[in-house]
Amino acid sequence: MTRAAEELAYRIRWRAADVHPGSHRSRVAGSGEEFRGVVPLAVGRDARRIDLRASVADPFGRPWVREFRQRSRIPVVLLADLSRSMRFAGSVERFELTARFARALARGAFRRGDPFGFIGCDGAVRRELLLPPTLSRHAGEHVARQLRDLAVQGAAREASAQGLVQATRWLPRQRSLVFVVSDLYFDMALFEKMLKQLAQHEVVVVLLADSLERAPPARWGLVRLADLENARERLVFLHPGLADRLAAAQQARHAGAAQMARRHGASLLVAQDGLNLAALARHFLARGGT
Repeated sequence: MTRAAEELAYRIRWRAADVHPGSHRSRVAGSGEEFRGVVPLAVGRDARRIDLRASVADPFGRPWVREFRQRSRIPVVLLADLSRSMRFAGSVERFELTARFARALARGAFRRGDPFGFIGCDGAVRRELLLPPTLSRHAGEHVARQLRDLAVQGAAREASAQGLVQATRWLPRQRSLVFVVSDLYFDMALFEKMLKQLAQHEVVVVLLADSLERAPPARWGLVRLADLENARERLVFLHPGLADRLAAAQQARHAGAAQMARRHGASLLVAQDGLNLAALARHFLARGGT
């Protein structure tokens, strides 16, 4: 598959509630193949689906009809961390990965008939990067182009990722599938606050990790290391064991973030040194759903 044709396959385990037809199981009665039950004709109002057995058995002589559930659509939203640390370029460029993910997710949503939306955040929600859920087939390309333009502009406007906890006001009121793309280089209290505010939605956190960001050269000597989030530098004495400790600290941080996500009903997937869309799709396929 070429990059231009990439798309992310996903499915949900819950029933949608949107009245608009789509590809997901729903709670909405309508034209579909999933049998819901029988109801009086006055309720179902579709005489074409008359159920003779139920009608004959009714002691009051009321006609009964079969009722089915339609398949409905769901909003799919990408919530992107655009803070300063996301500009780190090691094995990969995070803004480029985010642009690629946006394009693949939007294409997958369009194929399933789901509206796709985008919210970019640093210290606040970036209004100029806000895209309400839309059925446009070009939504992903539009977002990817904006992200690439942003990457070319230079230094990030904000170092923090506080906008992630302000994004809920821009999300649909109905339950949605929300992807959060971030390197999680911010306080875990902020991460937990974001998860709490997104509790009504299904949340999948895609953590962009890079093997070079926590792996300084395994040699002796002094070097200046910069904090990816606040850009502060610190003089560090390098020795062969430092890289191992930094790698262990990163692994512990990822494990803690995954545990916190599970506690709030979310999923956390680590994308190390790249973006494997097939692995992300397997996350949905392995758990079932529609």
